[in-house]
Amino acid sequence: MMQWYALLFAVIAEIIGTTTMKFLGHSESTAGYCFIFTMIGLAYFLLSKAIRKIPMSTAYAVWEGLGLIAITAIGCLLFGEKLPPAKILGFTAILCGIILLKLGTVTGGERHD
Repeated sequence: MMQWYALLFAVIAEIIGTTTMKFLGHSESTAGYCFIFTMIGLAYFLLSKAIRKIPMSTAYAVWEGLGLIAITAIGCLLFGEKLPPAKILGFTAILCGIILLKLGTVTGGERHD
C-alpha cells in the first residue's frame, strides 16, 4: 500500500513543480527555479519508489494521467485557460484508462487493490 502513497505524493510534487513554473512566468528567480527542480526531482524519486512494487506501465500512466488532469484543472481555475468539450472528453478517457489500468494490474497472480 505504501507504493500507492509514494505514487500519490509523486503526482502532488509534479503538480506543485509544474504550477510553480506558470507562477514564475518570465521571472529569473533562482530560488524559484531551485524549488521547481526540487519538486520535479522529488516527483521522480517518489515515482522510483512506487515502481518497485507497482508495474511501471501502471505507475507511469497513473502519474502522468492524474498530473495532466490536475494541471488542466489548475490552469482553468487559476489562469483562466479554456477547456472545450473535446478536451473534457479526452480527460474523461484518460481517467477511465487509469481506472482500468489500476483494476487490471496483476502481480504474482493477485490483483493489487
